[in-house]
Amino acid sequence: MKILPLMLFAIFIGCSGESRDTSNENLTIKVGSESAYKPFSYVDRDGNMQGYDVEVLKLLQTINPKLKFEFIHAPWNSLFLGLDSARFDILANQIIKTKEREERYLFNTIPYFISTSQFITRKDDNSIKSTNDFKGKIAGCVVGASHTKILEEWNKKNNNVLEIRYYKDLKPLLQDLMNKRIDIHLNDPASILDIIKEQRLDFKILDERIAQNETYFILRNEEASREIINQIDSALKEAKENGLLSELSIKIFGIDQSK
Repeated sequence: MKILPLMLFAIFIGCSGESRDTSNENLTIKVGSESAYKPFSYVDRDGNMQGYDVEVLKLLQTINPKLKFEFIHAPWNSLFLGLDSARFDILANQIIKTKEREERYLFNTIPYFISTSQFITRKDDNSIKSTNDFKGKIAGCVVGASHTKILEEWNKKNNNVLEIRYYKDLKPLLQDLMNKRIDIHLNDPASILDIIKEQRLDFKILDERIAQNETYFILRNEEASREIINQIDSALKEAKENGLLSELSIKIFGIDQSK
């Protein structure tokens, strides 16, 4: 299958492997992202997609006007299903590379965010000051989330000191953490701090960084996706070189987490 020229290209290829005739269309990319993952991707009161991941792509549109993104929100547990079925052409949702994902999908090559994994617990839980205090504790995690994989690997390396409970969504997990049904949760402080502030949750973040990972956009493994990657990476490189990506990170997080 050949790659169509940028101005004549619009995906896209469905599960059958057949592509549409898009001879008169610009490059339009359907972006799958969560509706409740503030400050990375969420829907505001007016029904518009907002958040850092969304704003990065909007920034790339200003750098390369030939790129056109259509944002579609969905729960985390349906994002990869939507990508596989061609409901989405790309996922922008703080996704890190794993061996399993790289075997099945394509990633762009330039990261747009550096994600850290740190443990969160209740401020009033004086029994937990560091990971040395985890014996007999219960950790909650979201099925399929990148931090869940990191938690599982960390727990295995530490003699399975934690009991792990799985949740479909973050909201009930945090409620159980507040209600003392679980003891800890692993996530990126950049996202958790915003939720803590909004919901006035009495949590604390442990200092130790369990992992630090670069986040990327992820696409189906097909030739059409390679043209999208080339265009996104070219615009991302420019956004980093001219400082616009750093400015966006500082605006949203207060610090530069783009590098």
